[in-house]
Amino acid sequence: MKNKNILLITAFSLFACTLHGLILHTPFNDYIYTSAAKVILFMLCPLLYFKFSKEGTLRDLFRIKVDKKSIIKTLLLGIITFSFVFVVFAVIRSWLDSSMIINAMSNVGIDRNNYIFAVMYYILVNVALEELFFRGFVFLVLYKMNYKRFAFVYSSVLFAVYHIAVMKDGVTPSLLVLSVIGLIGVGLLFNEITRRYESAFGSFMIHVSASLAISLIGFNFLY
Repeated sequence: MKNKNILLITAFSLFACTLHGLILHTPFNDYIYTSAAKVILFMLCPLLYFKFSKEGTLRDLFRIKVDKKSIIKTLLLGIITFSFVFVVFAVIRSWLDSSMIINAMSNVGIDRNNYIFAVMYYILVNVALEELFFRGFVFLVLYKMNYKRFAFVYSSVLFAVYHIAVMKDGVTPSLLVLSVIGLIGVGLLFNEITRRYESAFGSFMIHVSASLAISLIGFNFLY
């Protein structure tokens, strides 16, 4: 049964990430369409997995197991993460091509007119989807099946590779490689936090902090 379930979760997660990546390279590569597709894929695939595997429910992904002390620690980590993103940005600022970044946002339908809406979706919906999918679904389910090493490595690599289709038009090749390596490291960190809390709440809070910082940097480029 476990072998069957690991194949199911791997197949469904790969399908969701691959199909979303392909949509980014079609005429439907508009922020509204790609966002809608992401919501559908990142919720439907876990739902199908739970239906076929008969192990757990989609509701399990929304359970929060934290206490007051853990929340305070998470908030502090969020503040540190927010600050760290700006420090990294200051270091690599000279490597970034502002026209490439603006064009990359334009290619997916993001401009000055809808940037605020896009940021609200990115922080409030997109982050929640990614954490529920990559940490709550892929990582925790595999980890609880006792595929601990595979859970850490697979979910982190999938998280990083998934972002290649999103980032590749906005950064140079060398920076893309560094970004993928960095995202794998971030994925491993998020997995460890998820393991400790037994939910995606901790990684969600840190992810929100990083996304807010990135959004403010994007605002700087666009305006």
